[in-house]
Amino acid sequence: MMPTNAEAMAKTLADRGVEYLFGLPGGEIVAFIDACRRAGIRFLLTGHEASAAWMAQVLGQITGVPGVCCATLGPGATNLVTGVANAYLDRAPMVAVTAQISEKSYATMTHQRLALDELFAPVTKATVPFAEIDRAMDLAAAPRPGPVHVSLPSDMATQEAAFSGSRQERSRNTPDLAPVAERLKISQRPLVLIGLGATPADAVAIRALIDRLQAPFLVTPKVKGIAGEDSPLFLGVASGMTIDRDILDTIEAADLVLAIGFDPVECDKTWFAKTKIISIDSASMAEGDYQPVEAVGDIGALIEQLDIEPRPWPADLLAKRRAAIVRAPVEGLSPLRMIEELRAVFPRDGIVTCDVGSHKLAMGQFWRSYEPGTFFMSNGLSGMGFGIPAAVAAQLAHPSKHVMAVVGDGGMLMMLHDLVLIRELGLPIVIVVFVDRSLSLIRVSESRKGIEPYGVDFCPPDFAAAAAAFGIASHRAKDIADARNAVERALSERIPFLVEVPIDHREYYDLV
Repeated sequence: MMPTNAEAMAKTLADRGVEYLFGLPGGEIVAFIDACRRAGIRFLLTGHEASAAWMAQVLGQITGVPGVCCATLGPGATNLVTGVANAYLDRAPMVAVTAQISEKSYATMTHQRLALDELFAPVTKATVPFAEIDRAMDLAAAPRPGPVHVSLPSDMATQEAAFSGSRQERSRNTPDLAPVAERLKISQRPLVLIGLGATPADAVAIRALIDRLQAPFLVTPKVKGIAGEDSPLFLGVASGMTIDRDILDTIEAADLVLAIGFDPVECDKTWFAKTKIISIDSASMAEGDYQPVEAVGDIGALIEQLDIEPRPWPADLLAKRRAAIVRAPVEGLSPLRMIEELRAVFPRDGIVTCDVGSHKLAMGQFWRSYEPGTFFMSNGLSGMGFGIPAAVAAQLAHPSKHVMAVVGDGGMLMMLHDLVLIRELGLPIVIVVFVDRSLSLIRVSESRKGIEPYGVDFCPPDFAAAAAAFGIASHRAKDIADARNAVERALSERIPFLVEVPIDHREYYDLV
């Protein structure tokens, strides 16, 4: 018997190394979900489609194999959009499969009918028919990686397959490294800026480059850990995190920025368009006023070809810029102190995921990462709710590693439903909830605009009690020391655990 279209799709995905399918079922997508089950792909039921997309995104980022999520038509597909858009601006490989009204009924059936190809077009690299599932996987992984939408009409899922996988080799350009090398050769104070285009596979080459050049470096949040942040040449995280003015001063102190995989999508300001930048990347990021001198190709190979002499900064200037990224926590319920205490007890090679809010800006700048692929946050889109789904994906990819999610009380409210899956799978994720009873990032913004706090303060629930109701061990800390002890205990016990800790948001006013 010939396979159905859903079965052919599932076999293609399994052959490409896909192990998990994240999503919510619906009558129009169940044939595809069942076909994946029979192909050996495990379906994981999430509480919301956005969580499914975030899990697929992070799993794709970790493994390099595009993560796959699915949703039914109508509201299932629209719920998926935020997570897909997040992968688009975080440059993460993903394939998002949605059901669609049957082809024979589309012209007449208006119930739940939406033009899904048009809906997903602005937030994906492409939207393709189900018969091109193999091409979708290739396209999702090609530089810059990103999501691809696949539409599966409900009647076509169970029809006999009329396609077979056909992979196409991408054409490769021969990069010209000379313009980059020439400008670097005459620089006196180069600054290395490492961005999300650099992958863990490039880490060895990047670290060797820094050692040869002896010039300081910055990283963007999405690539924290690719070079150890305990290096004496580390000058902080650019940009848009806390103490951003100090980071921009460091950039201005350089006479040239060597950008490796730098993607302006991570920046909330346009300083990069006014900076002298040379770029080594896997894809061109030139757009608008940003027109760097660039060499595009395999990042690791291009770096190894660079013939460079040491270009150290003057010792006093380097010391001054290093001192600029140091901050002392305030007394009391300091979020910065909480970050320091968590770092002190968390394993060096453990994986931390971070949600969106004021704590994200502080974590992005002050959490020290030492190994590639150990820090995950949403930055291009900055989608609130990312932290816990990301932790689920990280734990699935690395079952033996410690995984911790750091979230705010607002983001925790959005993602309580993910506790069901964490409990079901017994994932030993530690969730630390910063409770400041406010959407503090917006509160700070209102204050700077002279607006009284409005629409941002709320009364959070007892998250520890809520976690217990989901069957997850928890602790409601009275202060930072108590929270540290609880996290240390949870890490040793290797069980799902939620710790909530009260935080005073006033420190953010000086940091953000």
